[in-house]
Amino acid sequence: MTTPLTVFACGACGHADFPRRLLCPVCGMDTFHEVEAGEGHVEEMTVVRHRAGGGDADEGGALATVHTVAGPRVIARLDVSARRGDRVALTIEANGAIVARHTDSP
Repeated sequence: MTTPLTVFACGACGHADFPRRLLCPVCGMDTFHEVEAGEGHVEEMTVVRHRAGGGDADEGGALATVHTVAGPRVIARLDVSARRGDRVALTIEANGAIVARHTDSP
């Protein structure tokens, strides 16, 4: 089961962050509301060849820094190859992993 990524916006000043903080880094308030951030664009990518503790069967994978439409940047696993600037859809899997999937949206 996957759900769209949500980030947390300050109820006072609107600054969005991920993951949720105890206090807003801009105004210091402690009230937040969830904002959907299910899309973004790839800023940087890297390929992980071997994960620490992954064992011999671990094939690694690709990771990307994604700038979300809501503002915050997140690190996501790429399920397909992507290039800098590509638009991706962001979901959270049942295990908590953020996954970026290529989308055809301009």
